[in-house]
Amino acid sequence: MEKNAKRLLDKYLSGNCTPNEKAIVEQWYQQLPFEGDTPKQQRITATQAEVWQQLQQGRKKAKQLVLYKRIAVAASILLCLSVGLYLVTRINVQQQLIVSTLNDVKPGRNKAILTLADGSVIDLDNAKTGQIAMQNGIVVRKTANGKLEYIIKDAAGNANQTISNNLISTPRGGEYQITLPDGTKVWLNAASTLKYPSTFAKNERRVTLQGEAYFEVSKDKNRPFRVATNQQTVEVLGTHFNINAYSDEELVKTTLLEGAVNVSNGTNSLKLKPGQQALFNLADAKLRINPDVDVDKELAWKNDLFAFDNDDLKTIMRQISRWYDLDVVYQGKITDEKYVGEIPRNSNLSEVFKILELNHVHIDAKGKVLTVSGSKNR
Repeated sequence: MEKNAKRLLDKYLSGNCTPNEKAIVEQWYQQLPFEGDTPKQQRITATQAEVWQQLQQGRKKAKQLVLYKRIAVAASILLCLSVGLYLVTRINVQQQLIVSTLNDVKPGRNKAILTLADGSVIDLDNAKTGQIAMQNGIVVRKTANGKLEYIIKDAAGNANQTISNNLISTPRGGEYQITLPDGTKVWLNAASTLKYPSTFAKNERRVTLQGEAYFEVSKDKNRPFRVATNQQTVEVLGTHFNINAYSDEELVKTTLLEGAVNVSNGTNSLKLKPGQQALFNLADAKLRINPDVDVDKELAWKNDLFAFDNDDLKTIMRQISRWYDLDVVYQGKITDEKYVGEIPRNSNLSEVFKILELNHVHIDAKGKVLTVSGSKNR
């Protein structure tokens, strides 16, 4: 009987489960702290009816159900490559992670600073709804749902004005959405900066990005839209794409959802199709196409999720650092295990650490500093 359970666990870990089989394993996993053994055939049979009923309500609903369970790591939150060992050998989870007393930290939210061309600085988090500035016949206003938009009021006067640049910056723990003067929509992730003109030129629309942003570019066949980063330039006419260009990441990633983009770094150039990703490696300055990109993962931040796919602990901690406005330092040997899954970005930090209880690490929190070190109980 137990061979059947073992076989299903192996299928789960290799990614070959059907949705129904996957749900059964996830249901088992929620029961592990209470049952103490690898599930037997009796448990498989008893669980099926309940799981099938949940699946009929829709896969998305079932996923959300397990996402917030106390120990549903295998469900789609975090699955360490050694989870199979955990499931079979029953390593004591509570001894694998020690988290010191932590003053809970709330997740990031709408927060940004707008610097106008004349040097005026506006805290968008505290700015009142409505018009906050007027630039060359363009009204700059904050919407009721906390977004920034530009509305052209005087097109004739605007056409004769000198182009000047504005700057919108999100801090760590912040994000913001802005509609540019041409109607292009931009979502800025935490610790990101977008430089853009209050009025676009007649022959092009150019912005400069540091950090990460998702763009839905308004179509204009006479004025290509260009996004410049420190390493590359992305050119489009009208399309949807995401750029991750954080200075502390090894790769600059440009992911295309719709339309077409041209990515260049001065010496090389690539044209992307929907579902493709351009990777610029900072170490060797090479530009290449990643044909196996997981678009959902790359856009997870915009959909209020952390998403991991064979990412190491330091990659995960960089995202946590930006979103919760924390500094991370490391001591000793850090696990090189890889992780797969999702964590809601609207979780408080304490909830995130509960989800990370399968990590073989020790985390010590003091103020805004998290010290990560190898576990003493591995």
